[in-house]
Amino acid sequence: MEPAPLSLSHHVALITGGGRGIGAATAEALARKGAHVIVASRTESELTATVARLRAAGLSASYQVLDVADDVAVQTVFEGIAVEFGRLDILVNNAAMLLGGAFVDLALADWDQLMAVNLRGAALCARQAFRLMQDRGGGIVNVSSLGGVQNTEKFPGYAAYTVSKFALTGLTEALAAEGRDRNIRVNGVAPGAVDTAMLRNAAPHLRTRTTPADVAKVIAFLCDPTESGCMTGATLTINSNL
Repeated sequence: MEPAPLSLSHHVALITGGGRGIGAATAEALARKGAHVIVASRTESELTATVARLRAAGLSASYQVLDVADDVAVQTVFEGIAVEFGRLDILVNNAAMLLGGAFVDLALADWDQLMAVNLRGAALCARQAFRLMQDRGGGIVNVSSLGGVQNTEKFPGYAAYTVSKFALTGLTEALAAEGRDRNIRVNGVAPGAVDTAMLRNAAPHLRTRTTPADVAKVIAFLCDPTESGCMTGATLTINSNL
């Protein structure tokens, strides 16, 4: 008996912040569903390691060095995807940075840099994805944070990060409305503490049993139209297992 086709066979997926953590785990989850995954970030050494690991497992993967806050760089990467593959079916906006410090002391340049990556970068990539997806539809997942959800616990020293993630949740809802007539679904995931390098650097005292693979399962569900094709405009929260 022939094996059943994988649900994302012939799909092309771009995962920003894909060299490590949630992004790398998401790339593996999507590749195991049959997608060709393109991981993108600013750190080439992490990208090459991730792609090598995926290919060693028999999965289809490639990488692009990308600063999502750079409009020209984003446009160039998406143009390259259009030329090489002729399509983009999935975008996971996962690239993010975290800066801590008292709000009154935070340099405006640091505030602007964080917003450029966490919010502007997602918007730039989503805009290009819309252009590639408009003929056949597709799915976008924005990785927000439990801190970007109303009535969750907030922590001093992370005002910029919190604001950026609230804005990303709003972007998810706005783009879902924009994409409805184009068959482009836009959803989000908002995890709490996840065992990643970013968390360990920002809050080394915090321990959590929630792994990047746990979050990747939820993202893969939202990316897969056979599993979540009725959903758009939703942000799924993940209350981390501390």
